Amino acid sequence: MHRVIFEFGPFTLYSYGVMVAVGFLVSAVLILRDSGKAGMSANGVFDFLLAVLIGGLIGGRLLYVLINWGDYYRHPLRAVMFWEGGMAFQGGLVMAIFSGVLVSRIRKLPFWKMSDLIAPYIALGQALGRIGCFLNGCCYGKAIESGIGVIFPGETVMRIPVQVYSSLALLAIFMVLIELRKKRPFDGYIFAMYMILYSIFRFAMDFLRGDNPAVFSGMKLSQIISIGMLLCGIVIYLVASKTGHGESEFKNCNDK
Repeated sequence: MHRVIFEFGPFTLYSYGVMVAVGFLVSAVLILRDSGKAGMSANGVFDFLLAVLIGGLIGGRLLYVLINWGDYYRHPLRAVMFWEGGMAFQGGLVMAIFSGVLVSRIRKLPFWKMSDLIAPYIALGQALGRIGCFLNGCCYGKAIESGIGVIFPGETVMRIPVQVYSSLALLAIFMVLIELRKKRPFDGYIFAMYMILYSIFRFAMDFLRGDNPAVFSGMKLSQIISIGMLLCGIVIYLVASKTGHGESEFKNCNDK
């Protein structure tokens, strides 16, 4: 655990914030690279990404603060200090989708094609961001007595390195989506598959986490949200398969 990279006077550089920034920048560069291959304007894609970033940061932080309100109600200004760590991705995804739809309407951009373009790189950005969680010590796993584990500073118990497992699983989802993109049958397909794969992974992985309590029938709030994401992904798949366009320019994105 290396929560702070360095301090210089009043300035503190947190590892979590750095990894989230690295995840976004790497993903943004790759998305902009692929935008031309997909026949989309780089300016339009940039505006879409900016809206998604702002919405994602606001939504992710808001849900995290609500879930952990006991840590913030005495010092509410800490709620905006997201660089210290603490983001609920599912809240970020909801707000990112809302922001993406809004900017697509304003700029007259093809939302589903945009979503298919960025979906694999959402998983890649998450994979890098989870490394930040590990360095920060948040989103930690359950305590274990044997097996592969990690002891964070200030603790005496060994925990499941769930952040590392999550990062590897998200990297696998990224590679699967990139492969699926070669044979994308309709607009919205890759985004729907991301929603389905991520929700299944997240639901299962949350059984290994030790930071959030169960709220209903032994399930955590994030697991309930994952069920909703899975249903949304299935609905998107069914609707897009009926209304989406045929084979897309993305088919040749990875042919070099």
